[in-house]
Amino acid sequence: MDFGAAIDYIENLGYGKIQELEQELMDYARKELAKLDFLIVYMTKMESNHSGVISFNIKGVHPHDVASILDSKGVCVRSGNHCAQPLMRYMKIDSTCRASFYIYNTKEDIDRLVKALKEAYDMFKKYIK
Repeated sequence: MDFGAAIDYIENLGYGKIQELEQELMDYARKELAKLDFLIVYMTKMESNHSGVISFNIKGVHPHDVASILDSKGVCVRSGNHCAQPLMRYMKIDSTCRASFYIYNTKEDIDRLVKALKEAYDMFKKYIK
């Protein structure tokens, strides 16, 4: 696909529809991730100020380990400080995992993330203090 085709696709879909789809995914992700009591989710409470990105950690497990396990389950996230070192230092955390959602994602993708997070937690829970 060339760049012009990508622009045509986005313009045909419409920015309003893109925002609507992204907000629907974020609402669903926020609700589903909130059910995981072993997870720390870092996102603003002001939903209108939030993009399609969610940072999180499994309590007591390094984000790089979580990302590696999720990858083995076919779930792609990034781990690290995401070019936000001053914020991370302020929050007293070394790094986080980050999931990103956009128009090509589905609620099923979020369900796979949640399932993989549960499996990762199950692998580590006996070692967490």
